[in-house]
Amino acid sequence: MAYLGVQPTAGQYRKLDNISASFNGSTTVFTTSVDGIPVTAGSPQQLLVSLNGVIKQPKTDYGVNANTIVFTSAPAGGTTFFAVLMGDALNAG
Repeated sequence: MAYLGVQPTAGQYRKLDNISASFNGSTTVFTTSVDGIPVTAGSPQQLLVSLNGVIKQPKTDYGVNANTIVFTSAPAGGTTFFAVLMGDALNAG
């Protein structure tokens, strides 16, 4: 079903680029990007993160710092990754 009315510009859901090729069991900080362009999550809760098909808990399993995601424990090589940036920062004035 199509959206009726003016399409809102805020509240986008964007799939992050796959960073699993960089997983090596010792690195915990990774750059977040969409289509190669760095993106910043305002808080860990703004990301839905899955490692090996298991949804991770914000603040407990990972945090964010500018345009990076920081895992509390380093993902092992071969771990699959999927993440969605939910919404955009909005200045409501």
